[in-house]
Amino acid sequence: MGFPTLWRKWIKECIGLATASVLVNGSPTDEFPLGRGLRQGDPLSPLLFLLAAEGFNVLMKSLSGNNLFTGYTVGSSEPVTVSHLQFADDTLILRKKSWANIRAMRAVLVLFENPSGLKVNFSKSQLVGVNVTTSWLSEAGMVLSCKVGSVPFVYLGLPIGGNATRLAFWEPLLNQINSRLSSCNSKHLSFGGRPGFAEVCPVISACLCAFFFQGSNKYNLLY
Repeated sequence: MGFPTLWRKWIKECIGLATASVLVNGSPTDEFPLGRGLRQGDPLSPLLFLLAAEGFNVLMKSLSGNNLFTGYTVGSSEPVTVSHLQFADDTLILRKKSWANIRAMRAVLVLFENPSGLKVNFSKSQLVGVNVTTSWLSEAGMVLSCKVGSVPFVYLGLPIGGNATRLAFWEPLLNQINSRLSSCNSKHLSFGGRPGFAEVCPVISACLCAFFFQGSNKYNLLY
């Protein structure tokens, strides 16, 4: 990718010289060298992961450019073809229904594992179809060794597909918000920043307002 030799040497030393210890009954053991990778929480970790994940982006662009993979086309006057979306380790691959695409996707995922060392967890992956028969999805899921999902599905914590005008569509997100807010303390947040967080939608706003302006026996509630 064009990185200088000195920079690659620095990164190699950061990865190869890392050590770690294990807590046994509350006491740390002697440190031992790691065969590969960084310490947990190392600030270099997300940056190096993005560099490795960029290899998948290059592979997908190469497949699409050589007409070995057909993504999904959006728009009519100025159509744009989208083959994949990446955010950290969450990847969404968009494609037309064809066995050629299924075989190409399986090949590129396996090919990506070898040089990057990032193994794709097919058991946690899902194959979701829109206007595709269940029997075809089941066969394709067996080829990819992944589960068959349905619409709506969750990507980056948000539901994709379905009727967004129905309250039931947002219930999983609301449950996550309530779960996160229940473990926080609103008294540590400034009053100036609270209204901005609450301006999302009426239902989510009600959840946030109940959290930000909650009271106790010592403080009055604000409405």
